[in-house]
Amino acid sequence: MNTWTKPTEEQLIEWKQAEEERRKNAITTFQAARGAFVDHYMAKAGIARHELTAAWDQVPGPIKQVLPDSWCFGIVGGFGIGKTCAVSARLRRQADKAVDALMALMIEKADTSELKRCAEEGDLHRSPGFVWVNWPEAIAENRPKLFNCGGEVESWIMDDLLDAGRLVVLDDIGAEPVTAQDWAGQLLARVVDERLRRQGPTVWTSNLDAKGLVHRYGPRTWSRLQALAPLIQLPKQLPDLRLQPRRAAIGNIDQSEVS
Repeated sequence: MNTWTKPTEEQLIEWKQAEEERRKNAITTFQAARGAFVDHYMAKAGIARHELTAAWDQVPGPIKQVLPDSWCFGIVGGFGIGKTCAVSARLRRQADKAVDALMALMIEKADTSELKRCAEEGDLHRSPGFVWVNWPEAIAENRPKLFNCGGEVESWIMDDLLDAGRLVVLDDIGAEPVTAQDWAGQLLARVVDERLRRQGPTVWTSNLDAKGLVHRYGPRTWSRLQALAPLIQLPKQLPDLRLQPRRAAIGNIDQSEVS
């Protein structure tokens, strides 16, 4: 017959020290992988890899100055001036806080096994609180499928975009292929109508100005889009950031090498 023996004071101290060591190791491992966690968290929402590294200090000052505190706005401006970078960088700051809060909760609950599992798998096993949609890519990818599945693709898109509890970012609206404009316009109208009705937080970006968006989607959709997420028109003189590294590189070429 097995009998229970009360642990000695020394054993209790050893167990406590061992558990504290496991906790410290789990926290260290988690913190070392923190950047990867944030990347993975944002990638789950649909942000492309090249947009994951956007940092707030890279956002042009004129854009920072006009962004509201809320998550209901649209940014309109020229090519490559930092619209997408600004939204992605702001979301990254939010993701940083989410990861830190999750880690703090696990530490508070002394859940070292969960910390260790997340660190080993490189996954927080949490769904992001937002959805990122590159509008022209989503249209180009899903429109051909629509005709082969009886509308299931459209239903799936709508389910993903109509969750009022999640922020939806519609990046680069108006840049979809010309051949897809009719379907894209109908889909955008449905998304805007439903999100307006449900008061879901929404952000959108576009290279088209107000006149161009009215021409592309019609005055009705434009009116509702403004009610949902009002337009912020960026200054026209902002430079194309994508060209700046190239210009700098060209400026550094020794003219004797090309003469």
